[in-house]
Amino acid sequence: MIVGQGPPPQWVRMPAERVAWIRTRLALTGLPLIGVALVFGIVLVAVGLNLPTAHNPINVIGVTVAGIGAFWGILSGLSLATARSCARDGYVDVNGAGLVRRLLGVWWAGAIFCALFAWFCEVMTLTGDERPVPFTAGSAVYLAVLGLLVLLGGVAFFTARRVLRVG
Repeated sequence: MIVGQGPPPQWVRMPAERVAWIRTRLALTGLPLIGVALVFGIVLVAVGLNLPTAHNPINVIGVTVAGIGAFWGILSGLSLATARSCARDGYVDVNGAGLVRRLLGVWWAGAIFCALFAWFCEVMTLTGDERPVPFTAGSAVYLAVLGLLVLLGGVAFFTARRVLRVG
C-alpha cells in the first residue's frame, strides 16, 4: 500500500483481532501440512519401491505418481502459509483470498487424481500377475498413506475456505 492513499478497492476492512486470527490459523495449518506432506512423500516412495509388486513397471509408475501427489500436498501447505499476506494491516485482500481458495481446490484435485491412479496401479499389479502376489502390511501402509494424502488436501482446502471467508 502507498502511504496516504488508503487500501485498494479489493481490500476489505476487518477488525485487527480477526486479521491476526486469520494469519495465525493459516500459519498453524500450512506449516505442519508442508512437513507432513514431505514425510508422506518419502514414505510413499520408500514403501512403494519395496512392495512385493516393485518388480512390475506399472508399480514404478504408480509410485512416481504417488510422489507427485505428495508434491500437491506440499503446494497446499505452501499456499496456506503464504496466504497470510492476504490479511494485513487491518485489511483482507478479497482477490488474493479467492485465488488461494481456487488454487487449493486445484491442488486437492491433483492429489485425489494422483492417489486414485497410484491406488489403481497398486491394485492392478497385486491382481494382474500370472502368479498371485500377497497383500502385505507394506501394501496396506502404502494405500493408507495415499488416503491420508487426500485427507491433507481436504484439510487445506476447507481450512482456507473457512478462514479466508470475507463478508
